[in-house]
Amino acid sequence: MLNIFICEDNKTQRNIIKRYIEKTITLENYDIDIKCSTENPYEILEYIKSQEQVGLYFLDIDLNNDIDGLLLAQNIRKYDPRGFIVFITTHSELAYFTFSYLVEAMDFIIKDKPNELYRRIQQCIADAYSKYSSQSNSIHPNFTLKLPGYELIVPYDDIVYFETSQSHTIVLHTSDSVVEFNGLLKNIFSSLDNRFFRCHRSYIINKDHIETIYPKKKIIVMDNGDTCILSSKLVKELLK
Repeated sequence: MLNIFICEDNKTQRNIIKRYIEKTITLENYDIDIKCSTENPYEILEYIKSQEQVGLYFLDIDLNNDIDGLLLAQNIRKYDPRGFIVFITTHSELAYFTFSYLVEAMDFIIKDKPNELYRRIQQCIADAYSKYSSQSNSIHPNFTLKLPGYELIVPYDDIVYFETSQSHTIVLHTSDSVVEFNGLLKNIFSSLDNRFFRCHRSYIINKDHIETIYPKKKIIVMDNGDTCILSSKLVKELLK
């Protein structure tokens, strides 16, 4: 999931930005969550210090704090080097400084152009979401699942295993959820990277989540406690 953070000291402006973001998420059915909307830049930094997810940040430059939006962006880059940063400000003359601070901002939106504010926010979210959800993202690869009226993005790191159910559907097991959908296991496997192993015709496992392998019993215990079947023909290959 792509997380969004808003840092704006003006409550009215902050609520407008949040409302535009929520409207975009609802209209486009994005798998996006607003994690933090605040006037306090340190609140954002405290959150991302303990997380390893990519974020989209909408920052005012003048925050009436001991650090401004530019310094906040520099600190964000320390913890989220692949994040997307957007400045929303009344200070158009500061656009140049975003380059000198080397924060690689994806956009610089001027508040005094309200007709453009919503459109530009929409575009930033669309661009960030597209890049985040791309299967070619080698830094944070994701599995993208298109469900009726909804698109689910699951980081590869969170996937424990896939299995084929008795109803001829695929069940995706993550670290904290289970999702069932239509598809073929062979097509899923061809889209994944080499951390995944098809240990049986009915299972694809994430090798990073293996807890124990029992070669004689032909079973694999995953770190979520679930058990997967191991084909006798694939025991040696998996052990390698």
